[in-house]
Amino acid sequence: VSSERYDYKEIRSFMENKVPLRDSKVRDFLRYNRKALSRIYPKGQRVDSANYDPLPLWICGCHMVALNFQTADKFMQVNNALFSLNGGTGYVLQPEMMRSDGFNPKMQQDKKVQYTVTIRVIAARHLPKPGRSLTSPFVEIEVFGLYAEDSKFKTTVCQDNGLNPVWPAPPVPVEFLVCEPELTFVRFVVNEEDMFSDPNFLAQATFPFKGIRSGYRSVPLKNGYSEDIELASLLVYIDVQKVGKAEEELYSSSSQLRKRQAELSNELFLYDTHSNLQHASPAHRRNDIIQELSSTESQLLKIQETKEKMKEKKICNSKFYS
Repeated sequence: VSSERYDYKEIRSFMENKVPLRDSKVRDFLRYNRKALSRIYPKGQRVDSANYDPLPLWICGCHMVALNFQTADKFMQVNNALFSLNGGTGYVLQPEMMRSDGFNPKMQQDKKVQYTVTIRVIAARHLPKPGRSLTSPFVEIEVFGLYAEDSKFKTTVCQDNGLNPVWPAPPVPVEFLVCEPELTFVRFVVNEEDMFSDPNFLAQATFPFKGIRSGYRSVPLKNGYSEDIELASLLVYIDVQKVGKAEEELYSSSSQLRKRQAELSNELFLYDTHSNLQHASPAHRRNDIIQELSSTESQLLKIQETKEKMKEKKICNSKFYS
């Protein structure tokens, strides 16, 4: 798509699999979308009315992303969450960064942690029942968006109580990192565990990160079509903190160390389960992996301690000045 040959009076339509999302074309497409309108529609092979993920298309500046409204899935729920902004008028202004020539969603090195959000699910009430049996609910929290590594947390199962379940606090606070608040979403999904330990959907609530506020909050629950479920809600505690420069570097180091930790754990598992790797590698390789893994874990512990001290200092300062 060339931005030099656009006509602002026209709108151009693209099938979902014809959108130029490759690294070499995405900046040209962004430039085009800053000067003209684009509409995306599902490919013809979606005979079952399945939806595609609209988020990568919004990030590339697409103005109208057509979805199958008759399908109650995560992508329709995210669509409803985005357009709940601006008073639900159906129009949302693109983030300012997307209107800049320097913006490139494919550049991971531009990723910077701007906020941390700690979420604790405390209780729920009046959850819908899938049948006549008692409900054993659990809650999944998901944070996703631009530059975000999809992060999920699942509570324990509260056995046979869908009326007023209460969940214990996790041993470690559940913290999520947010890089681009304008293009990040927070999603709560309530499932119930059946007799075969399989999850069955009960309710959900999806919000743009911009709509999240700190404190104890009652989260009204909706069905798969984003319609309100009478009386059903979650009680949650949310703590949103803006990240300073020192903390930003800390979170970046922490993220890199966690990736390396996962790589080493996987390598150790493969080494222990594949005899051909043991013969091909030097004899001391296993000890080297364990040593580096131990070093990585100790560095992560130090970073965690530093983060806790920073948080305590921030709380003390806020109490002093309030």
